[in-house]
Amino acid sequence: MKQILLSFIFLSFISCIKQKKNDANIKTASKTEITSENKASKTEKTVLDTTKKTDLGYADKYEKLPRLAVDTITETEFNQLKSFASLEKVKTEKNGNFFYIQTEHTKHQFKKYKDYGGEESWSGYDLLGYYTNLKLFAITNSSTSESLGFGELFLLDDTNDYEYNIVSFGDRRVELPIPSVNNKYLVYYYNSAYESQNCDIGILKINDKKKPKTYLTETATYHSDEFKIEKIIWKTDHVFYIKGYKEVDRQKLYSYHKLAIK
Repeated sequence: MKQILLSFIFLSFISCIKQKKNDANIKTASKTEITSENKASKTEKTVLDTTKKTDLGYADKYEKLPRLAVDTITETEFNQLKSFASLEKVKTEKNGNFFYIQTEHTKHQFKKYKDYGGEESWSGYDLLGYYTNLKLFAITNSSTSESLGFGELFLLDDTNDYEYNIVSFGDRRVELPIPSVNNKYLVYYYNSAYESQNCDIGILKINDKKKPKTYLTETATYHSDEFKIEKIIWKTDHVFYIKGYKEVDRQKLYSYHKLAIK
């Protein structure tokens, strides 16, 4: 009888130890799950807090900025200036309907611009090139809706993955920004699709890249109802020339202009 009692006590003792271990494991697992949830929450928050996008060129912003004054110049004066290539073509990795841009820190995926049919129709992204001196990729995002074309152009910073979306003056995207002689400014323009002699110009100042959110800032603007733009060439960091035109009887009549940033 004494032996049976001792065996019962021993088994009860072993059972208590196992139960304590199970409880400890449950607590450990719960703690691990909570920690994982906290980490996931922190990671998601970090991603949301570090969104690196900014829009430039809204009409209400430009309305508060100086309007550039224009002077007439001769064709000879315009032709004396030589334009220089600021954009370099780059090859990208491609896979199916996507292409990839590798920056210094991240690989970005973009859906190719093509006709997907159905609701998507013609849509997607296209890489126009790379500003070597500024370390910016020029990318377009285009789409069609009810036979109308829409587009935007943005610049992706190779060094910090910041995106600078240049808001269009109309439905289609603006033309490629052109850096000034020593990369102090960017000038871009938009020719109206619905007016025969209408254009808009935006000027972006290039600032300190150590402050990416304000690396590019709106500086001045210009609007004309007298001509569209065929070409812009910088003379200095503050002066650029325009080759403008208007169509008369399906022929282009050219005019030449000088604009200066004060």
